[in-house]
Amino acid sequence: MNSFLNKEHYLYDNTLKNISFSSFNTSLKQENAEYYNELALTYKEKKLIKKVIYYYNKSLNVRILELGLLHTKTISSISRLAEAYCDAGMIKESLNFYGKSLELNQKLFGKDSLEVASSYSALANIHFGEENLEEAFNFYLQALKIREEYLGSKHPLTAMSQYELAYFYASSEEYSLALPLFEKALEVRIELYRLSHPETAKSYHSLAMCHYHLSNYNEAYRLLLNAIKIKELIFSKNDKCLILCKKNLKEIEKKLPKSIKYPLWKHLLKWIKNL
Repeated sequence: MNSFLNKEHYLYDNTLKNISFSSFNTSLKQENAEYYNELALTYKEKKLIKKVIYYYNKSLNVRILELGLLHTKTISSISRLAEAYCDAGMIKESLNFYGKSLELNQKLFGKDSLEVASSYSALANIHFGEENLEEAFNFYLQALKIREEYLGSKHPLTAMSQYELAYFYASSEEYSLALPLFEKALEVRIELYRLSHPETAKSYHSLAMCHYHLSNYNEAYRLLLNAIKIKELIFSKNDKCLILCKKNLKEIEKKLPKSIKYPLWKHLLKWIKNL
């Protein structure tokens, strides 16, 4: 049964802890940070991650020279570079840059700002991927607390934090703690995105799996059918997430009495008629 988790490069010459304006050539003033960002995005689409890192580094150098460290555009460059290192699997470098981004956001916007919440969320995801669970949990909690305070319960970023923390709980087999958070995230996503959206489908799927592990098989079956019908509208038949959903549905069906099972196409027909 598939559940929640299946568990020569360019380096920045000056670590952020030792950045000095004198270390940059004044010729950088003539170079354009936005141009380097555009090049990085072009190479990102081509999945040439070393080039992405190279051009984000160049963009950051220009930002620091022109604007200094304590500027929104510089912090944004640091965060993009941190993400690129993460994509390259260079976790130590990614954590270093995300850590610097957090530090600068705290200085510029305050310790409970939305910018800080974004840094917390990014750091939580990396620590979670590295199975540093205590660090991940603390960062997830802090991000959610800030977003709920500043954005309220019905906002995409709040829903994302609810979903991330729920996923953390579910991956730790704390399904009773995950369930209400998955439900809140789904409720917000239905209201904001409506039904035919990937985030809504993802929430249906994860909530279904949570119910499955709590032995609520009827509810798991219903929710997973909803996930499938959305994914079939917006993804190809060969989509990995759609295939996974259908595979999980077959596993759930084994737990159900025959009286409540019926073909997926009948469920879809009924759903279409109710639109």
